[in-house]
Amino acid sequence: MATIKWNPTQMATGVAEVDEQHQEWIRRYNQFDEAIHQGKGLEAAKSTLNFFIAYADTHFQFEEEVMSKRHSPAEKANKDAHDHMRLVLDGFKSYAEKHGYSMSEMLGLKFQMERWLINHILTVDIKLRDA
Repeated sequence: MATIKWNPTQMATGVAEVDEQHQEWIRRYNQFDEAIHQGKGLEAAKSTLNFFIAYADTHFQFEEEVMSKRHSPAEKANKDAHDHMRLVLDGFKSYAEKHGYSMSEMLGLKFQMERWLINHILTVDIKLRDA
């Protein structure tokens, strides 16, 4: 199982609301990961994907506003990464609606989300500390 653990030393941005939202992303990712390992991944797939899409809109908008207000040098990289992840999530949803939810697609979503959450928080979002 690929549980993501919140590490405040490495992951905290210094903005409490952003950090709380990141922890919620991680909590929901971990629930999805657990469902897959318990053989319930397809049952959880639709609600998880819908959560990721809806939460992306809310969280990304908030975080982009924070970066803009703080004149963060990572503002453009952050927006570009968010736009890319929106496309990825929309692509998973479009595919699933057309072809159905499959375990291979859900494993792909799990892998993408795990890699993206960790890399994005650790390389882009933490730059809020310096803004």
